[in-house]
Amino acid sequence: MNAIDLEVIYQSTLQIARELTLNMLRTGYSTIIKESQDFTFAIFDRRGRMVAQGVPQPLHIGPLAAQVNEIRRVFRGRIDPGDAFIVNHPYRACQNHATDVTIISPVFSDGTLVAFIGNIAHKPDLGGKVPGTNSGDATDLFQEGLLIPPLKIQRNFEINDDLKEMICANTRTPEVTWGDLNAQVMTNSYGQQKFVDLFAKYGTEKVLACWDKWMDICEAELRKEIAKVPDGIYGPESDWLDDDGVDLGKPYRITATLKKEGDTLEFILDSDAQARGPINLRSCVSRNFIECCVKMIFIPNLPVNDGLSRPVKVTYPDEGSLLNPRYPAPCNMYVRPSQITTSVVVRALARALPGKVPAPSSAAGGSLASAGRNPRTGKWYAQYEILNGGGGARPWADGVAAQDELVVNVMNTPVEAIETEFPVRIERYELTQDSAGPGMFRGGLGQRRRWRILSDEASVNLRTDRFKFSSPGLFGAKPAKPSNCTLNPESAEPRALTSKIAGLRLKNDDVVVFELGGGGGYGNPYERDPERVRLDALRGYISLEAAQRDYAVVLREDVSIDAEATQALRAGRAA
Repeated sequence: MNAIDLEVIYQSTLQIARELTLNMLRTGYSTIIKESQDFTFAIFDRRGRMVAQGVPQPLHIGPLAAQVNEIRRVFRGRIDPGDAFIVNHPYRACQNHATDVTIISPVFSDGTLVAFIGNIAHKPDLGGKVPGTNSGDATDLFQEGLLIPPLKIQRNFEINDDLKEMICANTRTPEVTWGDLNAQVMTNSYGQQKFVDLFAKYGTEKVLACWDKWMDICEAELRKEIAKVPDGIYGPESDWLDDDGVDLGKPYRITATLKKEGDTLEFILDSDAQARGPINLRSCVSRNFIECCVKMIFIPNLPVNDGLSRPVKVTYPDEGSLLNPRYPAPCNMYVRPSQITTSVVVRALARALPGKVPAPSSAAGGSLASAGRNPRTGKWYAQYEILNGGGGARPWADGVAAQDELVVNVMNTPVEAIETEFPVRIERYELTQDSAGPGMFRGGLGQRRRWRILSDEASVNLRTDRFKFSSPGLFGAKPAKPSNCTLNPESAEPRALTSKIAGLRLKNDDVVVFELGGGGGYGNPYERDPERVRLDALRGYISLEAAQRDYAVVLREDVSIDAEATQALRAGRAA
């Protein structure tokens, strides 16, 4: 195949994936789709290998690949034009958690199955023990919402109305839930026609050969870059989750060790035993976001496809562990261990590639969900927001504020969208002073958000972490500030909330303030340019006290540098 056809066909494939993403944004019902963009589209060949993706949500890629291959297995010989399949079962076909629902549609060319389109999209409510479905104190899978094995949601281009009725009967917000699901099915249908046109234009075998070649290209380029790294063992690196939401006094460990040999990488993962609470993480989820981390470090300008999987091996602890849980262990808070796993993987990679890998981000991101009856409409509402801490410092620059791990690639939910749709007022939305990890380059700041409840009653869920631990940073940096959340902070009896809250009952005029931790720093903070410290203080990113405590820079009340005092303080700290 000539280079021009190779590029044009593959770029056309990527463009279709991007168009599907835009169509979903325009047709989805919930704010989690329209604003947060918590969904992913990916294209697979007839063998179930991922070819391309739209705007990536790395946590979704592994489940999508597993689900496409489960559909191929279960419905072998029964996949027909006009079909669409649905699945959300975390253990039947691999899924992040039950509120991420997948739709898979086959693509035919001249009557032959040639490809699949898959998409995953989060649902604000899909039943379960608490409004908003995802309970921070769930103790088994069946408390985490409606479970759907691989089924046909569409046959011969017609929606399966019986299945539709069953799904709508198991959600507190049927109009929004079905609206999003219908948008997933219809967007896949649009993509099917676009691929029919692509195969007709270039020929089926030529398109499939192009896809094969691009997988080989990505594999070869990744192996070439890996081979430049010295062979050896890097790590182990360990980090901890606060607790599992059930036993609040027990932290949970996650460890990663990197083994580099020739042109391959092996990540050896270890963890504590699986938790009673919902912080367990399915192995099919973590493998692919680890591959995405590797891709962004080694070959950032090349696409994500199955070729990236070939030089990367991930080894897991035995079944029954946090990173390899046994059915029916709950897993609705899978993002929390995903972020901690990313943190230790990044730190191991940084040991192998000093000067090229950023410090770990905050791993403090999380979600706050509220649900109740909207006094303006009389209907039940389910609000779901995803929030971010700070990004990790880079070896050459500070971290990005209010940006979390690569694996959680979702968008901010605008204040205007929330206040228009839900009985909530956002009274503050700002960066949290002194939250970033101090270093020669500091981490990104976390955010502070303040909600006031405007309904007679609301049920609130908080699913987060990093209240007890925080991002440790790299190469001599100091730890970032942990997160915290407070109910009615100005009242006579303010209440400090734990990182995992399920079904907290609030009333009209109650206030919740959530401060997220910052990203990890990079390098010795006493080597940070004092002028950078002064500018941070001038902008309100750090306090005068933190400048002296964390960076050994003495600032006067007018935020000017006391050079003599700074020199003396740094000399004393160095000694």
